[in-house]
Amino acid sequence: MNEAKYPIKIVIHKSGDMIYFSQLDLSRILERALRRSTLPLYYTSGFNPHVKLSFGRAVKIGIEADEEVTLYFLERITSEQLRHQLVTELPVGLTIQAIVE
Repeated sequence: MNEAKYPIKIVIHKSGDMIYFSQLDLSRILERALRRSTLPLYYTSGFNPHVKLSFGRAVKIGIEADEEVTLYFLERITSEQLRHQLVTELPVGLTIQAIVE
């Protein structure tokens, strides 16, 4: 059962109070926002499946910066669809800067 996965790379800007969250916290925040967005997410397999996402380099705590994240989906979605459904679910301090298909 090897399902196809379609990656989309996004650049998220961390600012405000979000700069005090660690990489692990940011991963959990993004996972929750993605689940609320009702997009066709790709989940890992195994005993405890979670949303498949990959981070580029980690940003230190306390620094306002851009962060690359690759999201994986079960079907192809457009960048407009991703932006429209995800931006309303992100907390204050996290904004989508760019989407690369």
